[in-house]
Amino acid sequence: MEAMARQQAEAIRSAMTRRRRAEADLLASICELAECYRVDTDELLAVLTEKRIRVGAEGTPLVSEFLSLELAGLLECSPHAAGHRLIEALNLKHRHPKLFAAVVELKVEASRAVKAAARCSHLRPEVAEAVTLRWLPRQGALGWTAAFNLLDKLIIEADRAAAQERERLAREDRGVHVWGLFDGCMNLTGRLDVLDARSLDVTATRVARLLEDRFPELTLQQRRAKALGILANPAHALALLQSGDQPTLPGDPEHHEAARSRPSKVYRPELGLAVHIHADSVGGLAPAARVDKAGWITSRLLGELLGEAKVTVHPVIDLADLDPSDGYEPGAQLKRAVEIVMPTEMFPYSNRSSRRLDLDHTVPWREGYRAQTRLGNLVPLNRRAHRAKTARAWKSLQRGPDVLVWESPLGYRYELTPCGTWPLRE
Repeated sequence: MEAMARQQAEAIRSAMTRRRRAEADLLASICELAECYRVDTDELLAVLTEKRIRVGAEGTPLVSEFLSLELAGLLECSPHAAGHRLIEALNLKHRHPKLFAAVVELKVEASRAVKAAARCSHLRPEVAEAVTLRWLPRQGALGWTAAFNLLDKLIIEADRAAAQERERLAREDRGVHVWGLFDGCMNLTGRLDVLDARSLDVTATRVARLLEDRFPELTLQQRRAKALGILANPAHALALLQSGDQPTLPGDPEHHEAARSRPSKVYRPELGLAVHIHADSVGGLAPAARVDKAGWITSRLLGELLGEAKVTVHPVIDLADLDPSDGYEPGAQLKRAVEIVMPTEMFPYSNRSSRRLDLDHTVPWREGYRAQTRLGNLVPLNRRAHRAKTARAWKSLQRGPDVLVWESPLGYRYELTPCGTWPLRE
């Protein structure tokens, strides 16, 4: 038993070493690709000649503007994520050569080194290198949080004035974001002033405790989530907080209880929200519904969340009966149809919403030809992907209204549908 356990433990250690080797090799390969990647200038339009841009911090080399698009296919991730990986690799190798060498020699985890380089990206190259040289011999004995707490301290010591300026800029970057739908719930993240954050934390807990009688089956944390929804309705939140502050007067418990239990619909503001749900030929609802700017939830949860909300039903667009346009710009109904057919950008591994993206003609539009602007010849693209296609660095073929094949400058091919991206192996 002990021998078998020791054997499996050694297998885990060996796998960890191989993983660290692979991660180090990947970082090195990304940097080497960045140094040699060029798009064939013979195939580019003269007005769209490939640009060399600096994506990393000060001290990193210029790279092709189209590199992140190629890298996205190789890494099987979105162009945005690929661009982030490129920045990480370049910052580490060119601004922290000793730390990069330690990664290659498997003396430090690639993920730890990359994050350390990112924390130092605002520093001048020589200062950044000096900070990580002080940090490198001490971080190995520390856990993740302790290691980066130490790094933050060293960064402040290296340039106190710059640290104060970063705090000022961080306050300018304050904001709250709602994103991602997972099993009927969404994420809420934000950056607040310290006192505002602490005040929100205390108030959320206070409201959550007032909700205990109404939702006894929920935990405190679940009620805190409910509390944020109530705080989004100021009148409702005020009534609830005031009811919590009122003592129960002898002989008049009804007034206090009425204020506590007043239905939230009285205070609920109007909310414009588009929900897409299909019915079969006999009127039965499909099991899933799509909420705009969120994602898919079950029809049952949709009914529970809507409750007594006011609902307006709009007719759907009949894609099969949608007329093409002779003009260059698609009309509002055609744009909406493209968004329905292709809800995300039609570029390899992209996860951007198609809303507010350019609609590109797969076969370039030409004056004097009819019905060129139609489903089957329009795809949503961001500006860089659009430029890469227009420059003929990337080539595309649309096989149907929602099927597109891309070929990269290095000859890699990808087939896209609304269901995802598939590399086409030769």
